[in-house]
Amino acid sequence: MVQVLSIPVRDLQAPARSGREPAVSARRQGELKPTEEGTLWNDTVQALVRGEAITALVRELALQSQLVERQGDQWTLQVQHESLGQGNTRERLEAALAQHGHAVQLVLRSGPVTDSPSLRAAALARQRQEEAERLILADPFVQAMMRDFGGKIVPGTLRPVGD
Repeated sequence: MVQVLSIPVRDLQAPARSGREPAVSARRQGELKPTEEGTLWNDTVQALVRGEAITALVRELALQSQLVERQGDQWTLQVQHESLGQGNTRERLEAALAQHGHAVQLVLRSGPVTDSPSLRAAALARQRQEEAERLILADPFVQAMMRDFGGKIVPGTLRPVGD
């Protein structure tokens, strides 16, 4: 007598779940809401990072802040953690910006951040991870291995190329 096994099939249209539900709620807290100012700030910060013009706390201030307003030569950055703006980090960031063609005075204020270079990088990494998971789970060979041999994808083991 032939024994029939039922094998769960994943709906490829639904987002992959890996049992990391707490991470989902953490994502919602730091959810990216792109803005025009955020695009300018991200491009500017990435240029500073690539040129090694900012390091340590100054780099963290730039990566974790959100450009919320530009009025002439005054730019307002919003930071979620006030500690990033302590000491002379603001002045050092202003100096780096001036060397890269943005002679501005920075005003820091505390508040929630919804569009920062770090949030954009995290969103891109999530997107790449989800795409890698989707591609591997859609692969006919992987599906056959899972179906025929009871293979499983261990959560957290898939990585996009280049990571």
